[in-house]
Amino acid sequence: MYTEDGFELRPVGDTMEIYASGEIFHEPEPHVVLALRRMQTYFPTTKILSDVRLAAYVLEPDEHDHRSSAIAEVMKDFTLAVICLSEQRPFIEQTADKIRARGGRVKIFSSKGEARDWLESQPAGPVEPMETAASTAHVWQQRERQAG
Repeated sequence: MYTEDGFELRPVGDTMEIYASGEIFHEPEPHVVLALRRMQTYFPTTKILSDVRLAAYVLEPDEHDHRSSAIAEVMKDFTLAVICLSEQRPFIEQTADKIRARGGRVKIFSSKGEARDWLESQPAGPVEPMETAASTAHVWQQRERQAG
């Protein structure tokens, strides 16, 4: 598990779960994108479950566009299930449309159970891990223990 102010990344089975929380402001490159890239080194996966129900996007309209484009550019290579509240849906739809325009696969949900079921029904895409899945999990667990 990796935690930073505003989000948490958790590898669960063959899926990376991302939990966003708190106020999210404009960033040139969202921190969650940088963390996800780093995590892919240790836990390569093609499936992501992203729960943004506890996030409050404090963004100007042009910042919404920038953030949705930045997220779409990274997420286009994953099968993505997003869980959101109804008031977050317009921004999440904007991002999902950009992901689809880049050839990505994304679906929006209001419950984690439905999102998890859909992701489990999706085929795993090709992943080029640096190591085998078993050794990657072992390395990740060792690093967590060393970090305290």
